[in-house]
Amino acid sequence: MAQRLVPPQQLHGETAFSVGICAADHAVGIDDLIDTIEHESYPPGFVLNEIIVVASGLDLSARALLKGSLNRHPKMILIEEPTRQGKAEAINRIIDHFGGEFLVLVNSDAHPEPGSLSRLLKVISRDSTVGLVSASPVIQNTGGITGGVLKLMWEAHNQCLATLNQAEQNNHCCDELIIIRARALKKLPNDAVNDGAYLAGAAHRAGYTISFCNEAKVRIDVPERFGDLLRQRRRIVYGHVQILRSVGESPRTLESMLINKPRLGLSILIRSLARSPESVLFLPVAVVGEFFSVTRAAVDTLTITKKHVPWDRVGHRA
Repeated sequence: MAQRLVPPQQLHGETAFSVGICAADHAVGIDDLIDTIEHESYPPGFVLNEIIVVASGLDLSARALLKGSLNRHPKMILIEEPTRQGKAEAINRIIDHFGGEFLVLVNSDAHPEPGSLSRLLKVISRDSTVGLVSASPVIQNTGGITGGVLKLMWEAHNQCLATLNQAEQNNHCCDELIIIRARALKKLPNDAVNDGAYLAGAAHRAGYTISFCNEAKVRIDVPERFGDLLRQRRRIVYGHVQILRSVGESPRTLESMLINKPRLGLSILIRSLARSPESVLFLPVAVVGEFFSVTRAAVDTLTITKKHVPWDRVGHRA
């Protein structure tokens, strides 16, 4: 049941937006994230309507922490799920409750930099054909082979989205921090794995433009162990196949560009390596790891059992 201490504000002549957060297993950092959202200086004419937190499978101490947050954050709505049903189900709960013109979705372990939410609002509001805008993920340098591979992967990821965005060919996003227009919003299948990519694919299929805002930075947690990174990539690739089957179009990633548009894909990869020349050393490891993850994901798609929902949270996720 949703809990709120005060009724929502009545909005007059302003564009209302809501923020949705999915929290699972723990509530560490949620209070700081909500503080960041509430203290953001939003553009004139925009007003934060509510912050909807779906808490899934939390222990007693984490639940108590979140309920205490209700006293400090009057715009917060808390929806509790005794057990984790998967992130897609949690987002659907948010969709059922939110009101306003736009919905911001941010992961509970993401850290938007000051001004990022305002930049997303500006991008999506200045063009009614834009259905969804995603922020630019920033990772901390974790060091070692895993850190080197991650730096290369995320540099290539952001370069790919920026290139496709400039060419108005983007249909993909990173789900760490996104904003979506209410009219472009579609509920997710309960077994959806890549929630942000599904929302972007469905909005693009409906005729909306999908944008990437490189200036809107969001710091994210990433796997510390190479094995966890491979498991994550396996899950993501499996989720992309899901989207191809359900939406009818595969997300346009660097991997798909290298296959479908090799000239463009190679140019994106070369530019990514040029921005971080030391990443060349980690390219062979990244290629071998991706081949392994794709192979395992291909095996997953041949089974009829429900896969990767809910996500087994081992290590950090990206």
